[in-house]
Amino acid sequence: MTSYKNIAPLNKSAARGRLVMVVDSDPHHLAYHAMLLQRFAYRVCTAHNADLALALTAGETPALVVTELDLPPTNGVDLLHRLRRDPRTAALPVIAVTGSGDHGTEARCLRDGFAAFLGKPLGAEDLYRTVQAAIEPAQRASLRVHARMPVIVNNVPLDCVEGECASVISEHGMYIRTMKPHPPRSRIAVQIALKGRTISADAVVLYSHRFGEGPFGEPGMGLKFARIAPQDQEYLRLFIRSEFPS
Repeated sequence: MTSYKNIAPLNKSAARGRLVMVVDSDPHHLAYHAMLLQRFAYRVCTAHNADLALALTAGETPALVVTELDLPPTNGVDLLHRLRRDPRTAALPVIAVTGSGDHGTEARCLRDGFAAFLGKPLGAEDLYRTVQAAIEPAQRASLRVHARMPVIVNNVPLDCVEGECASVISEHGMYIRTMKPHPPRSRIAVQIALKGRTISADAVVLYSHRFGEGPFGEPGMGLKFARIAPQDQEYLRLFIRSEFPS
């Protein structure tokens, strides 16, 4: 069983993120795919058939639909065609998912107008990158997790009690929640306490935000690791993947 003790719940900003609809008649796959998308900081609604999916779009049009092709009593292709007939959802990207397809199925799906095709079982990285490519103007290559990790910046420990910490992390960088972010293009040294190990890196500040700004709505700064030991980066990579159960 995967432990979530180092992972913080989605913050209010993440909860206001883009809405993604998952459509699948299999309750296990429906729940699992929805969970992954929530971990990617998307809002998620679910439907077990095409009729319910179409009814839900009347309340709020999602940014993306991820649908199983086999949707008794109809199928995902029919759902796609019905979405295309409605002006509100005509341009909505739809990703096809199936556990029984082959290269021919993928080619047919793309010809039918699906934005992408994924085979089951879905891996977290494949789903993440496919969703990013479908709806995000600035695509991220690496999985990220929301966290609450003690961090030291330029040899000064941040006040985790006051909420200053590493709040989002990937193997290539992180977001530090702090009321005193460094300006963009600054170079800083950081140390992160992660499961009994200290990860050290030199980083470049890509952007700084005040309260209410940016993708997380938190004051702080986004960093890209400029120099990190290969063994520390691998430790980060394995940690992040361990937080997405298969």
